[in-house]
Amino acid sequence: MSLGNVLNMARTAMAAHQTALQVASQNISNATTEGYSRQRVELTTALPTVFPYGSVGTGVKIAGVTQARDTLLDAAFRQGSSGAFAADTTNTALSQIQSILGEPSDIGLSAALDAYWSAWSDLAADPTNSAAKSMVRETGNNVANTLNRFASQLDQADQNNRERMNVDVGHVNELTKEIAQLNNQIVSAESGGQSANDLRDERGRALDQLANLVGGQVVEHQNGSVAVYAGGRMLVDGTTVHTLEVQDGQPPTIGFVGGAPPITGIGGSLGAEIEVSSTTIPNVMARLDSLAKGLVESVNAIHTTGTVYTGTPPVASAAGNFFDVTTPPPSGTDPRLTARGIRLAPTLTSATVVSAGAGATGPGNNAAALALAGLRDSAVAFTTSGGSPVTTTRFGDFYNETVGIVATATRHAEDEATVQHTLASNADTRRQSVSGVSTDEELIKVIEAQHAYQGAARLVSVVDEMMQTLVDLGR
Repeated sequence: MSLGNVLNMARTAMAAHQTALQVASQNISNATTEGYSRQRVELTTALPTVFPYGSVGTGVKIAGVTQARDTLLDAAFRQGSSGAFAADTTNTALSQIQSILGEPSDIGLSAALDAYWSAWSDLAADPTNSAAKSMVRETGNNVANTLNRFASQLDQADQNNRERMNVDVGHVNELTKEIAQLNNQIVSAESGGQSANDLRDERGRALDQLANLVGGQVVEHQNGSVAVYAGGRMLVDGTTVHTLEVQDGQPPTIGFVGGAPPITGIGGSLGAEIEVSSTTIPNVMARLDSLAKGLVESVNAIHTTGTVYTGTPPVASAAGNFFDVTTPPPSGTDPRLTARGIRLAPTLTSATVVSAGAGATGPGNNAAALALAGLRDSAVAFTTSGGSPVTTTRFGDFYNETVGIVATATRHAEDEATVQHTLASNADTRRQSVSGVSTDEELIKVIEAQHAYQGAARLVSVVDEMMQTLVDLGR
């Protein structure tokens, strides 16, 4: 082996360890960069030269720059992160509903119902008292207004949730396009056998964000591109992208542009938003509608049997409805029998048309007021949507049960969010143990590369001295 070969080994060693130093510096620089995966220079021995007496090494060469990444840990992290985002979305929605109901409260529906039944009791005690009749009318109007307010706020919450769905779907479409572009760039960059580590990190960050929105599954192909599936349906594969859209209606759905069937089983925050608008809010609204319907029908059934007295001397006439029951619209749904539409009857213009008695036995009769006050403790059949069985209970108990259902669901969502965040954090810790950058470890690599570079440089000096000796011998 000639001195030239030794000098070449020193040169390649200096270049290799200079690259190792550069990669270690890159790792240290990106130690806190989100989504960055630690890189390593893979060094290997160069092909040896074979002599009659044996083979002699020719130095070191760079086999490649690899990326420390584990696809199984990536999948575990994305699954946990998707669950955490879904739980947070559900928890936020339920907390908002709980805030709308606002119980326990002195101004909530429970207090309004108590005041309404108490007003009927006061009227039964003094059936000719106009102030007591005014209080009945006022408290009844307050019950109706409270239900109207709840319905309006739930409608607004649903509208806000649907707007977030549209925003998130737009974000999903942006991410799938970005992933498709990165797929194309990675395939092109790695076609010669190299690894496009920085592009893969960028794609990994996009895949993490996509998992937060829709969950899903990532499948990597041999050429380096990936396919992403959500609810078993392909969102992106290589450079092919399927664009999503929100399909409004009840329940709202997510599907591909062009009228394809809706996608079911979506995870992440978008899946939770679908659940909120298709199940969570409608279920609460259905219970409030059932409460309003039961209240209107029960109160009107008694009040219409009553008698009111007007004029001097008092003249008896049949009482009308207490709550409005207008003709149903063409859809067949009476808006007055819902939380949105409950209101006082248009004929209930003043306290004089509030009935306390039943039958033409004189203004002092209190039979109707007693019966209406008794509704506080009467069992009423309530029906809710979604195939729920009929519940026979008191008005207050039915409403308290509704509040309890929301409170229990909220607590469960809080617990689920805590669990999912813990799982996501643990998965991220495991992933960082493989992909994350340890500055201490990288500094050790820097020192190793520095010493190896200095050794190779010293070898150049030695070869130079040996060549000078040869020159001197030839003189």
